[in-house]
Amino acid sequence: MKPIPAWKLKREFNRIVAQVSHALPIMWEYLTLTPRYDFLLSRKRKRYCGTKQLSAEVAVYLIFPKDGLLKSHLQMLAELDKQNIAPVVVSNYPLSSDDLDRLKSLCAVIIERPNVGYDFGGYRDAIRELAPRLSSLDRLFILNDSVWMLDSKKSWFDAVREADKDFCGATSNYGIRRYSDLDFRELVWEYTPDHWNFHYASYALAIGNRILQDRDFLRFWKRFRLSNSKKRTVRRGEIGLSKWMKEKGYSHTATSDVHNIDKEMRALEPDDLQKVFEHLVLPESPRLVKKRDEVAQTDLHSAEGMSDRLNFILMSVSSLAIGYVLPYYTINSRGFQFIKKSPLWLSEDSASITMDILENLEGPLGRQACLEAKDILKT
Repeated sequence: MKPIPAWKLKREFNRIVAQVSHALPIMWEYLTLTPRYDFLLSRKRKRYCGTKQLSAEVAVYLIFPKDGLLKSHLQMLAELDKQNIAPVVVSNYPLSSDDLDRLKSLCAVIIERPNVGYDFGGYRDAIRELAPRLSSLDRLFILNDSVWMLDSKKSWFDAVREADKDFCGATSNYGIRRYSDLDFRELVWEYTPDHWNFHYASYALAIGNRILQDRDFLRFWKRFRLSNSKKRTVRRGEIGLSKWMKEKGYSHTATSDVHNIDKEMRALEPDDLQKVFEHLVLPESPRLVKKRDEVAQTDLHSAEGMSDRLNFILMSVSSLAIGYVLPYYTINSRGFQFIKKSPLWLSEDSASITMDILENLEGPLGRQACLEAKDILKT
């Protein structure tokens, strides 16, 4: 038997060292970050009482006001007041004394905390704060300022109540097989919430009384492992919470459902489909942008051109999620109330398309979102 060459042994040794070096920080964070936060870092957390009283419906509203409290923050709180929902504001960024004074008159509770664990770290603190009251609530809303709320004929909060489910999100992600730019023409739209990574996006969630009475719900949050990695937070938070809810057998839905989006796209006239295609938001996806530009060269009114545009739209939703990709369609055709902010800084192409959508919105919420978007692009 020939001896293994030294270069192969060295290669395998380096590979193992690299794997261990990558895994050790992740394991260290998993084992220590949550207890370090609970017993040490949480001492920096500050809690303030507001003038509002907790009501039958409560909203945890997480903000990151690095440029101070924005008008859109106040608009969201005004909408909550209009809906008779008591806000518990969690700030993952230090608040100025003026902003704190303004919030006190608009909220039931304000929690200022270190930015540990992204949004789920803030949600966790708020839910543990509400623990004695959870089971008596009719509904708990969870919101954050990664989106702007827009004007709509029907409030998202009313849509949630009409849905009458134990668990309701604004949108869901990854309920279909994910396709790429290489195989988008073979796409078959088969939606199911049983996909491994299926989850409801955490920028807008609503949790009903049956879940709030479940002791395992609070146990989920007490045991939740914080992470300062966005990907691990999504996996443990959005995916983990959705999976927990489904395994417990609770009813669930999204107010802007992706299930039949293929049928809606096929029903569009060619010019309307083209507008949706032109306004696809594809952040951090240069390959998809390149493929979109290739598809745009085909004849819109040919069978191939229509099919390619349709399949490319659906492939983009499967890859990046409806909340990112289709704001033009969901806002204008469905009256959807949210638009993501992050495309404004994730790529020049997605920023340009997002701004085009915002500049054509009507109503005070849309106009304010547009103004704040322009401020983001200036920085």
